[in-house]
Amino acid sequence: MHSLRIMDEALQPGEQPIWRFCADCRDDPPQSGLKYWLMELLTFWLYWLWDVAAWGEPRMILLTDRRLLIAVALDQAMTVFIVFLLALPLTSRTNRFATLTVAVPSAGTSLPLQLVIAYGWQIEVKEAFGYPWWTLGCFGVTFVTEGEKVEGLKDRVLKVCRQTDWNPLTARHARSLASQQIHNWMREPLEWLRWQARIMAIDSYPAVLDPDQPARVRLDDLSAALKRIVQNDFTVLVNDPEADSLSFTVSPAKPCRLRLGFQRATKLHSSQRTHWLWWTVAQGDPAAATVLGELLGGGTGARWFQLLRGDKPIAYHAIAQVQWTPIGSELSLYAATMPNDFAIARQKTQQLLSELSRGRISGDEFDRAKRLAELKFAQMKSDIIAFNRTLAIWLVSGRRLDEWENLPAEILSLSVKELVAFVRSLPSATEITAMP
Repeated sequence: MHSLRIMDEALQPGEQPIWRFCADCRDDPPQSGLKYWLMELLTFWLYWLWDVAAWGEPRMILLTDRRLLIAVALDQAMTVFIVFLLALPLTSRTNRFATLTVAVPSAGTSLPLQLVIAYGWQIEVKEAFGYPWWTLGCFGVTFVTEGEKVEGLKDRVLKVCRQTDWNPLTARHARSLASQQIHNWMREPLEWLRWQARIMAIDSYPAVLDPDQPARVRLDDLSAALKRIVQNDFTVLVNDPEADSLSFTVSPAKPCRLRLGFQRATKLHSSQRTHWLWWTVAQGDPAAATVLGELLGGGTGARWFQLLRGDKPIAYHAIAQVQWTPIGSELSLYAATMPNDFAIARQKTQQLLSELSRGRISGDEFDRAKRLAELKFAQMKSDIIAFNRTLAIWLVSGRRLDEWENLPAEILSLSVKELVAFVRSLPSATEITAMP
């Protein structure tokens, strides 16, 4: 299922899937006919590729009208069972697309309003594919169109974003999509807990997150929020790879004071496990934050996974992530355990952070984390949507473009001493627990 999701997310705008083969077919294979022989041929070829290249177990291939993508599960000392894509271009058309991101600081705007506004902009801009997104302190939409249409798209997006009185039908459709988005978060425990932490950390957010909230967004409230956005302006980032041009106007986010260090218990009725999130937001070096994210959560060889799912596993899921936001680097440690093992996972977290703050980091795992951080940055830059969205968030945070361009070099030159100093500077963490 994980490789299926990654495959679908890897599709570029306008790219059409033609045929796919999943390793799960081997569990219930066809017994005869063309599908049987085709599966036998593909299985032989994929496993020959596995043996020759020593990459890992092939999980899925996807043929599109432009590329052949292969998902492989690695099983090596450095990266154990991670999924990546080997993309073989069938035609060279990736530079045809340009991206435009509009980003808005979210201070003073409740999350239901953010959801409705972003979906409304997506609905109204029919000239491009729109991808709404939300993070701590910022939200927006990334649009993708053909390179020669980017100027027209920019005019259309600016016109839509400056409208303060919406068509009631647009607002109704946007409310419905916003409610669906909250339901989607509820089905992903990590994302759900993270948003619970976010809405409690910022006083302007409501105390709870409910799928019914977007339906209660009135046109008057929507108009008032849109007027504030127009008055304060917003960030627009345009990237046209074919013309090799990057242009932007930035409206940086104002400093925001977070409430951290609290604990909250909630319910997740759809699960029989206890879901726990350790969450904080750190200021300071983004290179150190990125390397720390890979040290803790870069594959199954990383510290957090090995701690909870290593020799004596106590968790069904153990995920560590670092995300850049306009407010700072957001660090999340997530575990899904049986209710009886929750206290053990919590205790192991404190032990892990204590070891890192005392500099107990081997040279091999530190070098591995830096290599993975460089790879992650390069992979993000190759994804036109993720690149434009992440760069827009970077600019909204008040950082400069040259700092962004120097980030790979800063990752490479980072020392263990600097990483330990960053860990020691982490503020108090918030803990969110969802019991079955």
